[in-house]
Amino acid sequence: MNRRIIAAVCAVAMTGAILTSCAKETGESSKAESSSAESQAVTTTAEPVVTLPATTKQVINSEPATYESLSADKAEKESFKKKIRLESKIPVISVTTAPDDMIASRKKYTSCVVDVFNCDEKLEINEASAGIKVRGNSSAYYGDVSQILANKVPYRIKFDKKTNMLGLNNGAECKSWVLLKSDWDLIRNDIAFRFGRTIMGDSNFCSDGQLVHLYVNEEFQGVYELCEQCQINPNRVDISEPAEGYTDTDIGYYLELDNYATSDEDNHYISMDYENATVTDINGETRQFVPAEYSIKNDLYSQNQIDFIDKYLKNLFKIVYEACENGKYYKFDENYDLVDSDVTTAEEAVSNVMDIDSVRDMYILYEIVHDYDCGEGSFYMCVDLSKDSKCPKLKFTSPWDFNWAYNDSTEKYYAGAFTDKNFVAKKGDRSNPWFIILCKQDWFMATVKEKWTEMSQEKLLQGCIKTEREYLKEYDADLRKGEEWGPDSAEDLFNWIENRIYWLNSQWKIKSDVSNSAS
Repeated sequence: MNRRIIAAVCAVAMTGAILTSCAKETGESSKAESSSAESQAVTTTAEPVVTLPATTKQVINSEPATYESLSADKAEKESFKKKIRLESKIPVISVTTAPDDMIASRKKYTSCVVDVFNCDEKLEINEASAGIKVRGNSSAYYGDVSQILANKVPYRIKFDKKTNMLGLNNGAECKSWVLLKSDWDLIRNDIAFRFGRTIMGDSNFCSDGQLVHLYVNEEFQGVYELCEQCQINPNRVDISEPAEGYTDTDIGYYLELDNYATSDEDNHYISMDYENATVTDINGETRQFVPAEYSIKNDLYSQNQIDFIDKYLKNLFKIVYEACENGKYYKFDENYDLVDSDVTTAEEAVSNVMDIDSVRDMYILYEIVHDYDCGEGSFYMCVDLSKDSKCPKLKFTSPWDFNWAYNDSTEKYYAGAFTDKNFVAKKGDRSNPWFIILCKQDWFMATVKEKWTEMSQEKLLQGCIKTEREYLKEYDADLRKGEEWGPDSAEDLFNWIENRIYWLNSQWKIKSDVSNSAS
């Protein structure tokens, strides 16, 4: 026991004995009561708040970057734009850096000027000061500079001032935007985002997107998907951020189920063991959940904020697991500890702590596209525990990263099941325990089927496919530049998706909205 505590306890005991003796002789019992109160105060002194080390954020441009400051000739830039306008119809993003600057770091932004043209004149951006850096993990060769310089990689652009790009997200102005490199089929991210926005509507954040041509210092880089940064922002993930230095726990938390959580020493994360539970999935396979890490994506200022979200998520998962698997019902008390609940169904217990609509919508999307990253990869969720919160329950949000989507047979459950063992042997287990547990619940699948029926009746998914096909047809020549087989490969992807929807219709007992052939 700590010496100070021992000393305090001894002092309390001695004081109590003396005062008791005095009280017997003089009848002044109030002094003993006062001493007892003082003793209690000594033993309940609050622990000091442990603050986290301050993080240093890069100042990209102390003064706005311009063509002149980057030693670029403005007349030559205008001539370049004119030439490109004559050659193509697709929107163009042009990035200009200083002659000796390389865009090769995932940590540090390179100062640049950004131009956007070959679009509606109202959407053009001219000589905007910004920074650009490489983003991603495997897609960025884990930061290997030689590989980055030799290959096509994704980027993040950060403007000095809030800016909209190509009218995305209803014209929302934000500093950060992302350029994802296109794959062999060009559209895997674009159509997944389109499905996501259609399924989730205005109730949740899913990135908007647009295929573009990217040039860096007038050199063509290829076809890219311009999209939005997954971040806390009133126009994106709308939860509260703590003021700088704020150490209490009543804030918003933005989490990513992240297999790279431990790779960055500056990253704050928590670990989940999922109760070390062994469960049977929707396909009848029984396995034990594999522990995973969750990165905390927003700024934090105290260790108790990390400790709190760690306890919160673990306890919330236990509420879900015990209710669905064992018929035991718990709830949070005022300190987010678990206590018995008087609810009588798993649906009530889970609905009290999770935004079920968001879980349902994310499940439908990930089941359609069969993305192996729906578990420990790039899977986001949030909760806001501040006063006047718009997100008081855990919410699944921000669908992202479809590089490992659209694989394998179209006739099997994936998002609601354990990851295929052949994939696990090569890349690790990417199973999503939340989906696996909930997809066996009749009440949850009833909400899935109800939403699916609504979308089927309105032909929403078919509309997404039609829009995407028309877009590819309009920009066919531009999309083949550097991606010769892209549009043809996209048609193969459309066929896979249509067959996938056809099978899901059969499983969810909905008359097929999409024929079993390309349309």
